Amino acid sequence: MGEIVKTGLILAAITVIIGLILGVVYMVVKEPIEDAELAAKLRAIKVVLTSSENGKLIVSEKQIPKNLKDLEEKVWKSSEDGTLFESSKYKAKVLSPAYKFVGRNGENIYVLTGSAIGYGGSVVTMAAFVKKDGEFYENAIEVLEYSQETPGLGARISEKDVKKRFYGLSSKAFQKANGLKVNKDAGILPKSSNEEIRKLKDSGVVQTSDVMTGATITPRAVVNTLNAMFEFLNQEVK
Repeated sequence: MGEIVKTGLILAAITVIIGLILGVVYMVVKEPIEDAELAAKLRAIKVVLTSSENGKLIVSEKQIPKNLKDLEEKVWKSSEDGTLFESSKYKAKVLSPAYKFVGRNGENIYVLTGSAIGYGGSVVTMAAFVKKDGEFYENAIEVLEYSQETPGLGARISEKDVKKRFYGLSSKAFQKANGLKVNKDAGILPKSSNEEIRKLKDSGVVQTSDVMTGATITPRAVVNTLNAMFEFLNQEVK
């Protein structure tokens, strides 16, 4: 009996020590991790607020957040549970918080983050939507999380040439049929010219099969997220 008690006390002591060590490690790494996450978010915001047409900022430089305080001042909507909207139609979420900026010509610009399930887990995307003449225009995207997607296939969603395929989407593109689609889901073979690819985009089809050969689930997660964002904005912004 005494040996059992002794063993139990030793195990309890070891558990306490390990817990204390883990607590110290967490406190040491917590701030650097938070700083890295903030830096990544600030970089992404600048990317999506850069014109997909001319490469210039669509807001004044002073509006670009440089730190957490600047960022918090741009919060438009937030939710304690971390989700602002969930689309049953597209099986995607709009995450909290959402940000609001003012464009160079006085137009409202909404920066949203959302997620949908890819091949290996959640694919998290940020996008900027410009409200102009009563319509939303998606300017650009940045993919924030894709770590569980297949290297050489779905993970290529982070490549610049791939992300550009999702740039510059008009309200009409989202309103076609049942929302934005990738060309494979729309049953459309890849087009060869930039003009044909642009026309597809205007019709609500994003061509990805030529730049992401063999990968459909990951770009589908991105279009589903963008569809959910568009749905959310039409619901929240009058």
